[in-house]
Amino acid sequence: MRILFQPIKSKHKNWTVFADELKKELDATAKPDLIQYFERVVKSWKHKPQFKAMKRVRAGGISVYVYPTGDNAKYWTFVTGGTRPHVIRPKHAGGVLVFPWGGYGSYKPKTSRGGRYGGPGIVSNAKIVAFTQVNHPGNEAREFEKHIARWYGPEFRRNMRNAIKRGARR
Repeated sequence: MRILFQPIKSKHKNWTVFADELKKELDATAKPDLIQYFERVVKSWKHKPQFKAMKRVRAGGISVYVYPTGDNAKYWTFVTGGTRPHVIRPKHAGGVLVFPWGGYGSYKPKTSRGGRYGGPGIVSNAKIVAFTQVNHPGNEAREFEKHIARWYGPEFRRNMRNAIKRGARR
């Protein structure tokens, strides 16, 4: 996720004073607080990714990039970015796929578009079925980053403004 705001323009000659304050503020609040938003989204997931944040303060602006890491990072990418229709086959030759299924429209996922997350994924009127392959219809993109930026944006702006004010006082 990338949050990028407009350039900071100042007649102040010493940009490093502002940069130091902004970096301190990013380390103190933006990184841990912002990562908490991501961790809340995956709280009920079986295969949770970890998240790391990268910050950048320069004369042109401030940016924070949060990205998934670890063995389960791919699951975040699939859910937040969506997937195309694809065929699912068993890992082992001659195997079968066994899962609960209630027909089309019977599955209620843990997450949905609009930033809703949490709760269990539920299959209604489920029966255990077995197939040699399945044509998966794909997943709709959840776009969590966009919603987290909307939720966290006001707090982030306030923290950065306060850091700039502290820099101006120095």
